[in-house]
Amino acid sequence: MAEEQDPVDRVVAQAGRFAGWVARTSWQAAGRLPGGEAAQRQFRKAEKAVIEQFRKRLDEEGTFTGPLIEAGPSVVDGEVDTVRSAMADLLRLSSELDRDQGRHHLFMAIVRQLVPDEARILAALSGDEVYAVVHVAGRPSLGGPQRIVLRNASSVGRAAGVMLPDLVPDYVTRLVGLGVVTVGPDNPSLSTQYDILLTDDRVRAAEAEVRTVHKLTPRYVRRTLRLSTLGTVFWDAAQPR
Repeated sequence: MAEEQDPVDRVVAQAGRFAGWVARTSWQAAGRLPGGEAAQRQFRKAEKAVIEQFRKRLDEEGTFTGPLIEAGPSVVDGEVDTVRSAMADLLRLSSELDRDQGRHHLFMAIVRQLVPDEARILAALSGDEVYAVVHVAGRPSLGGPQRIVLRNASSVGRAAGVMLPDLVPDYVTRLVGLGVVTVGPDNPSLSTQYDILLTDDRVRAAEAEVRTVHKLTPRYVRRTLRLSTLGTVFWDAAQPR
């Protein structure tokens, strides 16, 4: 007795036969051929059946992370694989934590990635403060795409009193990557900050690189820096009291 075909496999096979026919014609042309409209209806019916069967199967099997969450420590050649075990722990925690605990883990992960100067920058940005940002770019004299040589030089470093002012562009770039600050459009009211920023050592060095190394015309792209939505929530939870 032939083995009964899985419902999903059956409708997929039906859809596949029609898809092959469509590939040799086209969807619009198929509808004009004898029996084409009926075949199109059959294809849509098969497509709907596939979706319903997959939904039913997912409901029966649960989430795809279920087996991973229940897995114990990973052992390779008799030794615990620390990377895989750490991932297993995270998956297990994801099913056990409530919203507040999940937020706590996220904030602790952010704190562990910060260096002291970056913490000072976040403190300076608290209270809806906005600071100037400048990207230094080079543009060919005959036009064409510009080349950015330095990103995220910012006046926030001076305001925050960082220990390593030359690294402010790197600090800001890291904070953007963490999602706690955002770079926005130019703000004309910060014209004094922009003027002072153009005298910064990193900015002057980038300008010289544009002129002498890349043989391009320097251009300054003015932007602003502030806490992001995540950064505001994070600072409210993390600021010392």
